[in-house]
Amino acid sequence: CDHLRVVFGQQMGLSDQDIVALSGAHTLGRCHKERSGFEGPWTSNPLIFGNTYFTELLSGEKEGLLQLPSDKAPLSDAAFRPLVDKYAADEDAFFV
Repeated sequence: CDHLRVVFGQQMGLSDQDIVALSGAHTLGRCHKERSGFEGPWTSNPLIFGNTYFTELLSGEKEGLLQLPSDKAPLSDAAFRPLVDKYAADEDAFFV
């Protein structure tokens, strides 16, 4: 998560909570191979905004769904992991 903190924290002024919440935007959309080198959605329903990015992340890798190293990194970070757990368990907390 050091790289996430440098890019989003130091360079953009976001807090750890902001960074984790921002990653939840991957609930929508998908990666396109021609743009990123990766292909596929992060969630099973990438047209609905909710906390499914976090629930999918906690449930582990699934065929057809994308989990990049930068997506998985918060799972092993002492400050980020509780936020991932919180947002997975409580969609309203993620929305606030």
